[in-house]
Amino acid sequence: MKFLKKNIFLFLSLFLLVVIILGYFLNKESSSSKKNEISNFAQQLKIRNNQIAKIQQNLFLKGKDINELINEDQIDFRKIIENQILVDFNGYNFSKKKINENLLEGYLFSKFSTNDILFTGNIGASATAFIDFYNQDKNIILATYDGIFAKAKISTPEKFTKIPSNIKELIKYKKFYTHDHYGIKDILVDKDILYVSYIGQKIKDCFDLKIISANLNDNYLNFDLFYQTKDCVNVKNNHGFWAHQGAGGRLAKIDNSNLLFTTGDFRNRPLAQNQNNEFGKIIIINTKNRKSNIISIGHRNPQGLYYSENFDFIISTEHGPKGGDEINLNHRPLTKIKNFGWPISSYGEHYAKNYSKKILDEAPLRKSHKKYGFEEPIKYFDPSIGISQLISLNDNDYEFFVGAMGNEIKEQDLGVHYIKLDKSRKKIVQHNYIPLNERVRDIVISEDKNIILLFLETTSSIAILEKIEKD
Repeated sequence: MKFLKKNIFLFLSLFLLVVIILGYFLNKESSSSKKNEISNFAQQLKIRNNQIAKIQQNLFLKGKDINELINEDQIDFRKIIENQILVDFNGYNFSKKKINENLLEGYLFSKFSTNDILFTGNIGASATAFIDFYNQDKNIILATYDGIFAKAKISTPEKFTKIPSNIKELIKYKKFYTHDHYGIKDILVDKDILYVSYIGQKIKDCFDLKIISANLNDNYLNFDLFYQTKDCVNVKNNHGFWAHQGAGGRLAKIDNSNLLFTTGDFRNRPLAQNQNNEFGKIIIINTKNRKSNIISIGHRNPQGLYYSENFDFIISTEHGPKGGDEINLNHRPLTKIKNFGWPISSYGEHYAKNYSKKILDEAPLRKSHKKYGFEEPIKYFDPSIGISQLISLNDNDYEFFVGAMGNEIKEQDLGVHYIKLDKSRKKIVQHNYIPLNERVRDIVISEDKNIILLFLETTSSIAILEKIEKD
């Protein structure tokens, strides 16, 4: 153990040194941005160090030695996690925390947490995963950011069984499996087909967005490439790059033959206003011929997506920079390409105060959209709430739950926002905040609108909201 601990310490020290050196040479035009990224990496390193300590403690309680589980000649953080946290290779075990608590009016609230999914890159988050219903809403499918799939019955959410897949044959670059910044971004079940979006590596240091699909099979998921963006964003471009705050990747069904797909700008801001690429856009993809068209441009990092088939509008959410998270409406979205303004207009601010003139000219962040010919958000949040996915609560499509991540209750992060639209579905007439003290990464609703699932990444938990039947 002493030998192992010494090697762990040396690894962490070397890792931190590399981060500091890289931070010095990256983003030379902005020292503040450089410091922010170094600070973020340092926080992530601390999180991983704490998780290693928890693994060692769990092994000790089970009378095991960590040296029995890993090769003494190397320390592979993913291997430590797989052998310890996923000891039961058949599934994830969720323990029930709260049941039938009237936390949300009209719903019963249940929460199930697990220690079987770890190592996210997000500060304040224990794990990142995405969820959906399948089998006529009788089952749940879960996908971790690094490509592990599991299933459970809605009636017994304590036990998730892993579903093997061929994902490692398709996705071979290491960052996908070691950091959620480069992992899975969403899943969608449609007509017994599972769609999975993720950040792909087209060539070295050049990243794109891809969608793979598989027939939904409880025994094995055999994925094939379904769609990929035509271009990729190079890490060494002259405008900036950050996968974490700029990927998008949200999926939604629009009709029986088409899907909606959001893409971010990867912090290469000018891409969002350029219609010759697919970044910073919401696009429509035909599931038959797999051809795509742009629905809207001027997006930074769209995180939530829903299409109302009954009333023909898209409602989407979007991360702003420092402040300026948005909720946007696009009525009759197939009639013309709408422009939502980024990076010309935003109600947020740049993270750094001393960006170069070039960046400020590319992204002036003007405090009006309409004045410059863009679509105004129906709501923006300043400070940001870390906005995420949204769902429609009924077939009339005027009431929605919107997830919030972030880290501050006082800023209305860590919970769910309820919004109600007017009869024309063009403006918000009611807004309430429901604190959960959890980062709501994903949220889905059953077809009959009676059951809501949330993935809470602060504690790696699944919450279930069941509508209370009125007498």
